[in-house]
Amino acid sequence: MLAKLYTLRSLINQNGKNSLIDLQLEFEGKRAFAIWDSIPIGAFELKARLELDPKLLKRVEHHGCDFFYHGELVLPEPQNN
Repeated sequence: MLAKLYTLRSLINQNGKNSLIDLQLEFEGKRAFAIWDSIPIGAFELKARLELDPKLLKRVEHHGCDFFYHGELVLPEPQNN
């Protein structure tokens, strides 16, 4: 079954500067995941997901997103892989 995708906006700190980032958000039951990247492979889609604390998500109805995340969002850096 496909999960419904929403838009997530969060504040991140990169190189000492704060900025906003928009990601896709999906839920599986009570769990919430930010989609960092996805790659289609034939009939499948591989997703790099970051699990979020759903208590820190706030539903918003403006600014082009569905939710704002009030927690620390630590994104993977390709050079560290």
